[in-house]
Amino acid sequence: MVNFQKIEKQIQMLDKYLDLLKQLSRLSLVEFTGDPRNHGSAERFLQLAIETTLNIGNHIISSHNFEAPQDYSDIFKILGKHNILPKDFAGELTNMARFRNRLVHVYWEVDVERGLRLFISIPFLPEYTVLEQRM
Repeated sequence: MVNFQKIEKQIQMLDKYLDLLKQLSRLSLVEFTGDPRNHGSAERFLQLAIETTLNIGNHIISSHNFEAPQDYSDIFKILGKHNILPKDFAGELTNMARFRNRLVHVYWEVDVERGLRLFISIPFLPEYTVLEQRM
């Protein structure tokens, strides 16, 4: 059974991370790259936001006894396949899961500014707030 309180708490955390990322995205490129604290903050909040979406997805998959994901990107493919998330949104999140792997494992090659702009362009909250209706 889906624990809606757990999902709601995760959505609140995601909302907080997105607000922080949006603030960072408003910086000019010179401001963003000129202070390593901005870059480091963006990396961390980006990672936390992606991890939060993965946690939500894993909880839903487990609650519904869907097939087990083989990797992080599978989480969103499975949710799209079972119509928990719209397929196009699931595809965008699949790309973010792949970006998370680069962020964590190949961090020295990651263009965080590009990832930040991509990430905040995804309409997370409107999609995630309707999850209860689909579960």
